[in-house]
Amino acid sequence: MHPKQICDDFASIGSPLVLDGSNLYIENPENVYPELEEFVKTYKKRIIQYLKGGYSPKEHSIKQTIEKIIHYFLGIEQAMNKKIENWLNHDAEALDMIVNQLFIELWNNGWVEFSNPIANYENHITDTLSSQIFERAMSYFKGG
Repeated sequence: MHPKQICDDFASIGSPLVLDGSNLYIENPENVYPELEEFVKTYKKRIIQYLKGGYSPKEHSIKQTIEKIIHYFLGIEQAMNKKIENWLNHDAEALDMIVNQLFIELWNNGWVEFSNPIANYENHITDTLSSQIFERAMSYFKGG
């Protein structure tokens, strides 16, 4: 989910997300269910980056694509699963990057609860891998 949408949704219920230095706060937390507080925590890193002005549309496209790929591997039904499967059947190098590099780096960063979004487990290595995987996927889908 795009951090802007999360921020907009919280603002609409009277509990905007506020950045104080590197700390993220929910104003009027009494308006927010505990489950929503937990949801914000799972995307905290991206929300902070967005509020600091460092979350570009391209970066969102990359992260969204990687999340769809991860959902494919987790067996979550989504419309593009067949397209992802076709791509990976034709791009062994991308498959290797995902399984033997990206997943391992995320695991090393603490992503062991696979139902959690990867947002708080990303680092410069996963960002680089994600960008490379995204470029390979887009090249395939555009017929390159």
